[in-house]
Amino acid sequence: MLLTRKTDYALVALAGLARRSGGAASARDLAEQFHLPLPVLRNILKVLASGGLLTSSRGPSGGYRLARLPREISLAEIVEAIEGPMQLVTCCPPGGDVSSGSDGVDHACQLEDSCLIKLNVGRVHDRLMGFLHEVTLDQIAPDAAVATGTVAVLRTEPATR
Repeated sequence: MLLTRKTDYALVALAGLARRSGGAASARDLAEQFHLPLPVLRNILKVLASGGLLTSSRGPSGGYRLARLPREISLAEIVEAIEGPMQLVTCCPPGGDVSSGSDGVDHACQLEDSCLIKLNVGRVHDRLMGFLHEVTLDQIAPDAAVATGTVAVLRTEPATR
């Protein structure tokens, strides 16, 4: 599973905005600060704004701001805003319907009748999605925790029960 360069740029830009404690930044400022290609970043920021993760305003003090606190923005939301709905394998489409996804495409697998791993792969998919929903922007942008007064720790080991 590899995230695209656009998602990488989105994470860098969002982390930069999180460090500003609610302050705005222009696309140009972010591109220069983090050495990102401005035309690509402008498109990414528009997508993030239309996805409700950023707000934008014009004028001398305008620019982009986080729409919510960094601890309220999940990694899953960021990835899905850029990449679209996530799925681990075709039999685990977004929305959970194994025969057809929300995109109207038939997701039935030719091996479904004899598949030995479908149930367990579905469980892995669910756990991965759950984890991505639990990880927040303040956890992947540690300086954001300092800027917003929260303490963030990204747990990489499974929780014990």
